[in-house]
Amino acid sequence: MSEPTSPLSPVALRSRALAFLSRREHTRQELREKLAALGGSAAEIAAILDELAERNWQSDNRFAEAYVRQESRKGHGPLNIRQSLKQRGVDEELIADVLMTEDWLEWARLTRQRKFGEEPPTDRKEQVRQLRFLQYRGFTSDQCRKALRNLED
Repeated sequence: MSEPTSPLSPVALRSRALAFLSRREHTRQELREKLAALGGSAAEIAAILDELAERNWQSDNRFAEAYVRQESRKGHGPLNIRQSLKQRGVDEELIADVLMTEDWLEWARLTRQRKFGEEPPTDRKEQVRQLRFLQYRGFTSDQCRKALRNLED
């Protein structure tokens, strides 16, 4: 982002933070970076973020839950989602808790079926192709193998 000509007042920074949150959930780190780009001091930004968290207007937990729901439905697996949440500054323990709420084997099966159809692959070349696809989407090797064979846990 480009540097602003003059820093915004704390009231204007708070207003911008609320505007960001009104569009979508943000992590604390995302808001901090956006407000810093607008010229806010670290102390002002910390005070604004503390107020937003205290009022439950900003929540890393709520962001992580919504993000996992959204990305799993797009066919992304837990490995990709975990990495993306880490980059957004979500706590590792929170990530682990939120990822446990989904049935990743079922999401791997659905993702494979959407892309390749109902029938599991029969020849080795097609198995490898589908396995690579699922791994690329962020599913674990075990989830990929089971999704290819349509095995139950």
